Amino acid sequence: MTAFPSVAATNKTSYSLTEAAYPIEVNGSVYTGQGLPVLVYKGNTYVPLRAMGDMLGASVAWNDRQGKVVISSGAAIAPCNNAFCDVLVTGSGGHYTVTGKGRVFEGVMQYAVEDGHDYLLEGHQLLDEGAPAWSPFSLKITIPPEQLPTNGTLTLELFENSAKDGSQINVLSIPLETFQ
Repeated sequence: MTAFPSVAATNKTSYSLTEAAYPIEVNGSVYTGQGLPVLVYKGNTYVPLRAMGDMLGASVAWNDRQGKVVISSGAAIAPCNNAFCDVLVTGSGGHYTVTGKGRVFEGVMQYAVEDGHDYLLEGHQLLDEGAPAWSPFSLKITIPPEQLPTNGTLTLELFENSAKDGSQINVLSIPLETFQ
């Protein structure tokens, strides 16, 4: 019996990133890095998302429950989807008023406030009419001071429960406030 050495083929992709040797300027301010460098790969510049959001006045938050990054700017048009539209948020420090229009099955809308990891508040509201009509809504949301994040974003999720299986559908995520 003879033994022959064998090598298993591996398909590992490697990336060669280099630190950018040039400054990044946003609205007249230069990004200083603060331990997070600007990187270059194949001629493209990559910057830390949260740092750029801060420099642009936008909130950047990780939504752990939905597994996605949510970026919002105060200058943006009021968020809208198939079930919720013209949503506006006012308030700060844990006291918020949310207004808008909803078009949900049997006129029952659901909402939750999360800190990127856990729901801090969950509820529902009955609208004057169910879909296909649009009905105005107004929510008063209060989060106790001890539940406010010290570093993170409070996000409101508006949604409806599917008549088919009860799952969340037409989810609209709206940042309430970013804490730093």
